[in-house]
Amino acid sequence: MNNGTENSIYVDRITTIETYFYLSCGILGAIFNLIVLFIGFRHVDTSDKPRQIIVINMTLADLITCLIYISTRPILSKASENMCYPYYVLIFVSQFCSCLNLLWLNVDKFIYIKHPLNYYLIVTRKRVLIVCWLTWIGLSFLGALTYSTMKIVHPCNAVKISDFIYLYIVIMYVVIISGSFIISAIIYFIATNSRRMEPSARSQLFKRLFFVFSSTFWTFITCIPYRLLYLTYFLLNDFLSQDFSPFFYQLTDFFLYFIVVGILMNPLITILTQRLYREKLFYYFKSIQNILPCWKKDNEFLDRRTVIYSEPRRLLSLGNTMINTNSNNNIKSNKDNRKRFNSCIEVPVTGEGKILKYETLRIHRGVFNENITIHEI
Repeated sequence: MNNGTENSIYVDRITTIETYFYLSCGILGAIFNLIVLFIGFRHVDTSDKPRQIIVINMTLADLITCLIYISTRPILSKASENMCYPYYVLIFVSQFCSCLNLLWLNVDKFIYIKHPLNYYLIVTRKRVLIVCWLTWIGLSFLGALTYSTMKIVHPCNAVKISDFIYLYIVIMYVVIISGSFIISAIIYFIATNSRRMEPSARSQLFKRLFFVFSSTFWTFITCIPYRLLYLTYFLLNDFLSQDFSPFFYQLTDFFLYFIVVGILMNPLITILTQRLYREKLFYYFKSIQNILPCWKKDNEFLDRRTVIYSEPRRLLSLGNTMINTNSNNNIKSNKDNRKRFNSCIEVPVTGEGKILKYETLRIHRGVFNENITIHEI
């Protein structure tokens, strides 16, 4: 946000390169956030994973920021004065909501790692929904109150608010994001120093914590530098009347662009670090490929090529799995005359349209029928 103070008024002047930068980041960020929201509403079971409610709310806040703030910044000077007040209030709410939801995610993971047995008694879907609703309502009230004394100097891209009000806004950003980073550091310390976990369990735990760690670290390095530089300028220039070199202003502008890139990357981090979103996106991508004729033809060629080179190896893998498990007595019969394997193979099957494809057969502590027959294709 470009807010002037009572002592100085900053009028935003956007160059042509900056116009394309903000428009492209805003549009791409909106598309990525919409993909995450679609998968979240369509496939996520929030009763089983209540923390995903926080992820969805954080993504919704980033979507509002992309649509309202980043995409419209090049044309902000042409906006009507009547739109200025709701515009700045909505930006305030969306940005702080994203930061607070990141803080709630870290608190959720702290409870998960500190009280694993009582986690689902402490963190319930109803409680998470209440926290998210209170976050939106509380920030809306605070934003409306904060900008109630705002004075418009230039249509929307330059406004005046009290020095102390803007000071508390910047400090709030720093405190919330730093708090998230500190909690993540504590979680990492607890996870690495736990002696009751086996290496495999610790590895699985870090996979579950990777999304929170990566999101918190990325938000910290993209948001904190600009806020600290602006806070330094605010305190030294407005209260001590100290001048700064041109390099300081260029560095501040650079980290402002870095914030925009950080918001653009947030949904990509969600997709890349969470298996559910990644697999569902790949599923829809493959579905689109099967619908489009040109891609479908290429896929058939790839399937034929895969059959020639991969079928013997994978069938041999199935045979080796059966032979080796028999020789090592790793197949265990249970009461239902079924045998247990610990493996993961890909089996060639004929799908619709008699197209040969491979389906992954996961047998991690799974079961097979006792009498298995292999048909060569």
